[in-house]
Amino acid sequence: MNILVLSPEIPYPPIGGHYLRTYNILKLLSEKHKIFFLGFAKDKDELEFKKEFQRICESFDVYFIQENDFSLRFWLKIFRNLFSPYPYVNYKYYNKTASKRIKEIFSEVEIDLVHLDMLPMATYYSNLNSVPRILTNHNVESLRLYRWMKIEKKTIIKIFLAYQYLKLRNYEKKMCSRCDKCITVSPNDEKVLRELCKTDNFAVIPNGVDIEYFKPNEDVPVAQNRLVWVGGMGGPYNSDAVDYFLDEILPLVMIKIPEVEVDFVGWGATKKLKQRVLENSRIKAYGFVDDIRPYVHQASVFIAPLRIGSGTKIKVLNAMALGKAVVTTSIGAEGINAKPDKDIMIADTSQEFAQKTVYLLRHPEEAKIMGKNGSEVIEKHYSWESIGEKMHQLYEEEYKKSKTTNKS
Repeated sequence: MNILVLSPEIPYPPIGGHYLRTYNILKLLSEKHKIFFLGFAKDKDELEFKKEFQRICESFDVYFIQENDFSLRFWLKIFRNLFSPYPYVNYKYYNKTASKRIKEIFSEVEIDLVHLDMLPMATYYSNLNSVPRILTNHNVESLRLYRWMKIEKKTIIKIFLAYQYLKLRNYEKKMCSRCDKCITVSPNDEKVLRELCKTDNFAVIPNGVDIEYFKPNEDVPVAQNRLVWVGGMGGPYNSDAVDYFLDEILPLVMIKIPEVEVDFVGWGATKKLKQRVLENSRIKAYGFVDDIRPYVHQASVFIAPLRIGSGTKIKVLNAMALGKAVVTTSIGAEGINAKPDKDIMIADTSQEFAQKTVYLLRHPEEAKIMGKNGSEVIEKHYSWESIGEKMHQLYEEEYKKSKTTNKS
């Protein structure tokens, strides 16, 4: 098949949740199909990855969008969007030149199927011919916004999020219903969208892990009483998790274990984290690293105190694959087929999170067993190879269905 892929980002290097899924899916699809990629970038430096995509794609088109830089231009866009029925994210990704290029691709190539990678790409729905349109929902976007709105403390931002939530929810309902098939990454996301859309065009294909790359390494010594966080902190979802941990969880852990150490790995350290690093030598922020594995291997416990977001958290899957005991929230564990207190620890209050973290630090053998259990869960259910095969099957089914429909 000839597959047109529309992506809101250039998923390379594959280091974050969306990037990891999209890049691995592209690679797997390219083994059996021809991929025509059109994506969006915030920085011209991203063009240096063109060679990587030319290896797996027939064509590679990139268009630039404005970063949320809080400039005058950004605020003007926000203001104009107040009078639009569409959510800001839809407005942000619409580009006339990209729209024209999509029409050109359809005129140049017989496209058999379109892969819309995340809801914002549905803004180009009217440009797509009558071929199967598959929307991959890495999250329930309206649910993510709702959860952010619930904990936001600044009134003006809370009001803006509420307004955007209502528009985004309506848009999500409309576009998920119109696409031929909607892929979600967890049963919980599927349930939420089914109830919202009242349609039966959903399929669950979870996020995955490169189990050859992310695997336990018992040769690396584990540092006693060391915690690790992995994830870029530039966005609201991860930054909230980090600040929540520093404010409400870490002080409780330090009462029981004053010598506890915490490593934060990922770009965009929050203002609060930078301050704590200066105040406490046991807290370290490493920024972006090429390989997270040594940091996770050395830690006693992996923490993911996520309070907002949706979808399946690849950071949690990777940590489990590496054989590390994980303490996270119900949101952090969503969509992961793991048993609480056996394969993973789940805690939804700061007191409970601290208590379970302290327990694992004081019982390293039990933490080791939990890490082993988690690793086995990942190997059994979340390898990219098995997920890629599910994608192939679903796309073939939709393609054949469209051909049958067109003939009749």
